[in-house]
Amino acid sequence: MAQTKETALGEALKAAVQSISKKKQTEMIAGHLYTSYPVFKQFKPLAIGIHETLGTALPQYEAQLIGRVLSNHCRKPRYLKSVARGGKRFALDGKPAGVVSDEEKAAAHKQCEDLEARAALAAQTAKPLASKPAADSEPPSTEATPPAAE
Repeated sequence: MAQTKETALGEALKAAVQSISKKKQTEMIAGHLYTSYPVFKQFKPLAIGIHETLGTALPQYEAQLIGRVLSNHCRKPRYLKSVARGGKRFALDGKPAGVVSDEEKAAAHKQCEDLEARAALAAQTAKPLASKPAADSEPPSTEATPPAAE
């Protein structure tokens, strides 16, 4: 009997969540992960297969959306730097669950370098726009000239 109520409640929750936009759902998932699991907030290297654990822990969300949130997290510079340092990987409960391989460290290091190069390029292209004189960037006046007095 209790199993039926939990299933019905779970289904109702899932239906309610799925009525929310995908963007809002991903924000909700991210917020939940960062507040509930310190490994996310601390940007520790995550255990391989953690998406499956999260799918089980968050059945009200689509696996695709959980994957999107994980992908966004794993592309953040702070996370990439953590993986590039190597060491242990961690499960949701914060316990060690494997180690970062040399190949993974090298790939994360390369991604960090790529991000830094893109940021430097963006900064270089933004400087010429910022250094233009203010007079060039002001829109032309739209005020009408007052009629001449006769």
